[in-house]
Amino acid sequence: MTTDFGSLIVDEAIVHSIPRKMKTDLVPAKVQFSEAVCNLDGTVRGELEAKFSDVLVNLGREVVVDAELKAPLPEQVRAFLEGERDLVDASKEIAQLLLASQPTNSSDGLLLVASVRLDGYKSLLMVKLEQESGMQATEIITDDGRRTFDVKYFANLLFTEASRVYKIALFSASGMSEDVLEGWAADAQMTGKALAKFFREKFLGCQLKNEPRQLTLRFHNAAVNWINSRISEADTRISYLMAILVELQSPTPVLDPDSFIRSRLQQPHRESFAEYLRENEVPEQTFDKDTELVEPKLRKMRMAFDNGAFLIAPLDAMHSDSIKVVGLDDGRTRLTVTGVMTETRSHGQGKGKARPRPAQQNDTTPVLDPKAHDDAADRP
Repeated sequence: MTTDFGSLIVDEAIVHSIPRKMKTDLVPAKVQFSEAVCNLDGTVRGELEAKFSDVLVNLGREVVVDAELKAPLPEQVRAFLEGERDLVDASKEIAQLLLASQPTNSSDGLLLVASVRLDGYKSLLMVKLEQESGMQATEIITDDGRRTFDVKYFANLLFTEASRVYKIALFSASGMSEDVLEGWAADAQMTGKALAKFFREKFLGCQLKNEPRQLTLRFHNAAVNWINSRISEADTRISYLMAILVELQSPTPVLDPDSFIRSRLQQPHRESFAEYLRENEVPEQTFDKDTELVEPKLRKMRMAFDNGAFLIAPLDAMHSDSIKVVGLDDGRTRLTVTGVMTETRSHGQGKGKARPRPAQQNDTTPVLDPKAHDDAADRP
């Protein structure tokens, strides 16, 4: 699904306290429920929307409910999105499901469940976050006119600059049909931007919508096809292709198409590339990178010409002065290769099989040679 997380609007929210489960607990841990939605003013709503949007843009990946996992959460999400349950009742059940799915010794925290709108569609947002303590210093003037600071301690701070959103999930009516429920999830506690298995499977009942190897291959193929079909300048083609290969070879475990577009492409080409990715079902949001399927294509660059000639070169050679590509005014391209020639050989598309020879003549079949016949007729 394609969406703009910047369009996220928070309508209502409720917060429940999720305790830590311990193996040594004699009494099962219980959720501390809230009974009513939070009182949110305009400033708080704006801060929540900005915080959640930022997490989803940077860490979110598409998920789809897997019926075989038999998790009860999707039923609660559907009931809310279809108007069968209100936010308070649905959130209480969701809090119970989160506590039940968490492994022992999981961090305690708060669960915020919010009724939101995304691209105008009714949506449900679930966020596990930490509660912090801190102090606030306010400058004041004492009764005798001296300047000082009034320091207060707060034990229940949320969304400070250092606070962490542990996990987040968002389901929208736009991703719901009779048989399918799609959404987004993010897990800031996992390295490499993965999702904790208990959170994705046991709690959400979801699988990743896009397998990273296939998605990485799809990005590569779409990007290369876009270059060859939309870009005519030879030097720009090569520059863009090298940028794609370098991006895929980088050690970062994720690929951010939006960042790539803004940092690597010229302004006139950005929207065209983004639209081409959408047409080929490549998300603009960050996704996990796995180059297993595309790795053989990252080692060298190939350039083909209309006269049948082509060049295959490693990327290091393209970065050096040994290969120069210049676009001519008439649309043709001049390619100059400078180096020590080490080998020449024939080249073709055949597989080394010899061509079939004419069938051998049967020894019992007479063969008439017209010239020989004429010579025989002249002999006495």
